[in-house]
Amino acid sequence: MQNRRLDDLFFRYCEKKITDEEREELMAMLLSDDNREQINGLIDQFIRNDGAKHALSDETADDILSSIFSATGMRGTKQELDVNERELGANKQGLGANERGMGGGEQEPDANESGSETRSGPMWLFRLAAASVVLFLVYGSYRWFNKSKPAPQAAVMHSVYGEDAAAGGNRASLTLADGRTYDLNTITERNLLVQPGTTIDKSKGEVIYGKNNTNDGAVAYNVLKTPLGGQYKIVLPDGSRAWLNAGSSLKYPTAFKGDRRDVEMTGEVYFEIEPDKTRPFLVRVADKKRGGKDMEITVLGTHFNISSYGDEPTMQTTLLEGSVRVKKDEVTKVLTPGQQARVVTGEAAHDIAVKTVDTESVVAWKEGRFEFNGNIREIMRQISRWYDLDVKYEGNVERKSFAGTISRKNNVSEVLKMLEMTGGIQFRIDDRKITVKNTD
Repeated sequence: MQNRRLDDLFFRYCEKKITDEEREELMAMLLSDDNREQINGLIDQFIRNDGAKHALSDETADDILSSIFSATGMRGTKQELDVNERELGANKQGLGANERGMGGGEQEPDANESGSETRSGPMWLFRLAAASVVLFLVYGSYRWFNKSKPAPQAAVMHSVYGEDAAAGGNRASLTLADGRTYDLNTITERNLLVQPGTTIDKSKGEVIYGKNNTNDGAVAYNVLKTPLGGQYKIVLPDGSRAWLNAGSSLKYPTAFKGDRRDVEMTGEVYFEIEPDKTRPFLVRVADKKRGGKDMEITVLGTHFNISSYGDEPTMQTTLLEGSVRVKKDEVTKVLTPGQQARVVTGEAAHDIAVKTVDTESVVAWKEGRFEFNGNIREIMRQISRWYDLDVKYEGNVERKSFAGTISRKNNVSEVLKMLEMTGGIQFRIDDRKITVKNTD
């Protein structure tokens, strides 16, 4: 009987949407002799029919193959597996694998023969691993074995909405005090001596400044900037940490001197500030709209999020821990944890609105999630920034509101699918532009 749960887990695994618990469940199913035919059929179906819809990324391919090797007790190199084209394609009594998948031509192993098992797992598991190798070769993941030959990628991704777009990632540029700019996506050195007394380590999407408390020389400022579709983390010279969302920037000194720690930002940044009662930390937030004045956030040691995108009607400061003082023009408000201050951009501040909010929802972006709860235009601005796509509208969508949660690691088509399921709206993607259409 067909195990529908196995079908579901298999394709969720291939699409990189599986949880840790589901992964363990799938590995247990792979180890069951009862599922052998179904697994072969799934691989065959994947290769022959569902390749375009479920195309594997290199990361997903590596993860699946590594997990299979882990589950079977096999090693993960081509030499250790001792799998080659002759064994995969010609040995019909053994693996019987070919480019059409794994169906047919299989001979049941004899339990009494010493050759009925390979290495530490039964023959069918070894066969499954080999089938996975074939599958990955078909989908351009050969660099699991030969990383010097990256797989070619299609110029345009496709989905039911026309085109598709991959999620953003760790992308940023770093501009030094002398004007030199480094692309942190392509830089190869692990440690960069960018100016005297400062070392920057770049790993896993973060820049780390060593503590520098010297008072020698003039203050040098650096600027970390994320493009649309980018994010980055930085550890400042005093140990404070900041996470930049897409389309953001942070200007800061390479050493904090004097009686204040000053930085400037645009876009959206989450801060975790090192306590220092003798030197308050001040964030200057640019109001880029005509007639607007900058906002200032003063803290001693705290966790907070600031959102100040130029295409948003307000600048928002949300406090998670500690205490902050928000100032715009001559108006000042002090926040307590769980509160958010909102300031209208592009005009003088007559008041600062303060309300209680769900802080986890506000900083969901930092944890890799979208948490939508608003009108469609507000939601599409978030999507536009993360996927670096333009947006246009057909029909009146002003009253369209949505609430939901989805991973920011998904392609944009998956996010749009979730929104479209609520009804009354359709999407189309052409030439890196999303068209939002009211269908009511």
